[in-house]
Amino acid sequence: MKARLSAVYALTLSLLVVSLVTLTLFFVFPQSSKIISEVTLQAFLDEVKILSRFKNYDVLFTQKPEFGYYYVLNNDAITVHHNDPSKIGLNAKEQVPGLFEYMQEKKAGVYSYDYQGIKRYVAFSYDGNYYIAHAATEDELFRKLNEFRKKFFSVSFPIIIISTIVLGFFVGEFLLRRPRKQISDSKTLVKNVSESVIQTSSSASEIKAMAENTERASKELDKSMEEFAAYMEESRAEIENTLLRLTEFTDTIEQITEYTSKLATLTETLSKVTDRITDISDNITVLAINASIETSKQNIDRDGLSRIAEMIMELSNSTRNLAKESKQSLSDVEKIVTSTVLITEKVTKNISSVRDSLNVIQQVTAASTNNVDKLVNVSKTNHDAVEELYAGIEQLEEAINNIKFEIEKFAEAISKFAI
Repeated sequence: MKARLSAVYALTLSLLVVSLVTLTLFFVFPQSSKIISEVTLQAFLDEVKILSRFKNYDVLFTQKPEFGYYYVLNNDAITVHHNDPSKIGLNAKEQVPGLFEYMQEKKAGVYSYDYQGIKRYVAFSYDGNYYIAHAATEDELFRKLNEFRKKFFSVSFPIIIISTIVLGFFVGEFLLRRPRKQISDSKTLVKNVSESVIQTSSSASEIKAMAENTERASKELDKSMEEFAAYMEESRAEIENTLLRLTEFTDTIEQITEYTSKLATLTETLSKVTDRITDISDNITVLAINASIETSKQNIDRDGLSRIAEMIMELSNSTRNLAKESKQSLSDVEKIVTSTVLITEKVTKNISSVRDSLNVIQQVTAASTNNVDKLVNVSKTNHDAVEELYAGIEQLEEAINNIKFEIEKFAEAISKFAI
């Protein structure tokens, strides 16, 4: 059951006031009672001192005193006057042991004693001949003080408590105006914070889902980068193999160029041999003509020489024809060789550029491989960063949930206030 805080304040304030009053009474009231008792006893004593001074005692025994009773003792402790005539002639030493001795010692003062279970006080004074005494019970002597105590505890003290409760209620109402507004604002703030925490929690969940997707994408990227790195490594090996083959090819081209130069030299040599064959054919032709001339002379086997001349002529013609054909073929070969030499020279000039290009390709391939390695490292670093981000988001989500729980507890606690 909810209790209004103003009532609690009122009860607390009343308890505080009651406690303060009780402590005050505990410390002050006994002291004040003691002072009042001393004043009362002093007045009690002053009365008998005044009576002993005037020595007019008859009036005291002709009417009933306001409280207690009077009596007069002589020097032998015998009662010579008393408000109760039946007690005249009694010895005070026997009736109240110690009283008369105290009177003789002090001459004036107040003596207390217990008689029949009742505490009594005797104020006495010596006038030179007699001891005038006024005796009264404690209740009679301190009647007004006791009545005041009774009225205070039966009337004033409850009035103080009730007034304190009422005053505490109004004071609580006054003091709680601003706390009520503050608690109302706190409730609104808690509501807004709760809504913000819920939205933040939802956003954190979405961020967490995005982080999970990013982590999966990062893993896929790592896998792709590793596959790409492997592919680049294979490509680098293939490129190096191709460059090696191209190098071998350029070496072969250079050998072909060298052999073509040798072939051109050989063609020139063959051309010279063909010219030489042509010269021989011409010489044979001349010999054949000379043989024909000789056959026309006498005493010579003309048929044999004639036949030899014909065969020499045929050989010369064949050689000449062969020389012409060889020369023509050599001319064609020379042309081809010349074209081949020009082409090979051009290729030789381009081979240097090809070698430079191959070197550049090799450098580019090495740089690409290094860059791929760097990309792999970057991908791994990104993956580690995403994992750390994911862990941080999980911690953030846990912290948000804890804040949400604490805010709910705080809101529940605030809702229990009834101001």
